[in-house]
Amino acid sequence: MTIKDVESKVGITKANIRYYENEGLISPKRNDANNYREYSEEDIEQLERIKVLRVLGVPISDIRELKNGKATLDNVMENRLRLLHEEEQNLEAVRRVCENLRHCHLPYDSVSESILEEDEASWSEQLAKVMSEDITKEILTPRQLNKNLALMLSYGYLICAVVSFLLGDWIYSYSKDILIPEKLLGSPGLMENAFPFAITFMTALSFPVILCIICYVAMYFTANTKILMAVFHINAINLSPLSIAAYLFARTFISLEQKDISVSGTYFGFFWLMVAAYVIMLFLLSRTWRHFFSKARYIVAAAIGYTAVMTLIGSTPSGQWLTIFTGFFLFTMYIGLNWFHACQDSKGGNRYFAITESCRIMNILGTAFDMRGKTIPTWVER
Repeated sequence: MTIKDVESKVGITKANIRYYENEGLISPKRNDANNYREYSEEDIEQLERIKVLRVLGVPISDIRELKNGKATLDNVMENRLRLLHEEEQNLEAVRRVCENLRHCHLPYDSVSESILEEDEASWSEQLAKVMSEDITKEILTPRQLNKNLALMLSYGYLICAVVSFLLGDWIYSYSKDILIPEKLLGSPGLMENAFPFAITFMTALSFPVILCIICYVAMYFTANTKILMAVFHINAINLSPLSIAAYLFARTFISLEQKDISVSGTYFGFFWLMVAAYVIMLFLLSRTWRHFFSKARYIVAAAIGYTAVMTLIGSTPSGQWLTIFTGFFLFTMYIGLNWFHACQDSKGGNRYFAITESCRIMNILGTAFDMRGKTIPTWVER
């Protein structure tokens, strides 16, 4: 039986059916010929039970324990009745306050916490429930999550391209101060020789790095989507000067290429356009091959293939094959593997999750740390 048949027979949506599968409540088998899910009568019966229990307000966690035999229906109903009793008390308090407001004919400007009754515990519980619902968004399917990530990331890298085209030459010229004095290369252990390098390095690279750290802290300590979107744009704008300064530092310090080869901001602009194209390519691969983000080796293969093509195309006019190869390989691996981990961690994530993951990927320093701070809202189990 297909998911469409199950949807019409049980009376719940495809998104709900997939969500219950992700939660481990049903386990449909796969057709060996086309790899489509095939639902059995046992799955139908389980979905019917889930539907009834969810109508009664039983949480997913309790249904999972019932299915696994870790709880009995009597215990689950006892817990549900206890919660219903508490909810009835809270609703009764809400009803009394609403009736008082209606009878007193108070204006909107007079609404304040003073009109609430003295039972602070019940009101705090009600407030926590309402606040959690206010930041809950519709749960996304894996395909919808990939679409949101692709839109956000491609948009962010297009911003990088625009910044490089408009300001890349100025940033590149300014960042040339990062060149290391020859005396430092000859005796890197001497502090007096290291000081000039420290000055030039800090002026070219420290500001973008500090801005990355500030953005990461802002991401970690906020659950406001407007602030996260602002941080996302700052990260996108900051990524271009950060990459230019890092490129000059690597080229000079590690001597990857000849120092007389000039690279303009236009080169970096085209680089970011190709990175945005890579993001779109990953999304198209995930659309045509639903298991693309299920294995890390698929991501590595895509990164190597795209890097080889871009190196062949870009090194022909410029001759800088090593720089092009290194840049594309690092960024394609970086984007792909972070996208892969986002899909693995989503577990029925919502658009809020897609925004936080996009912000994290756009901040190169942020991906090295745990983002599980205040940015994660409470999700309503469906």
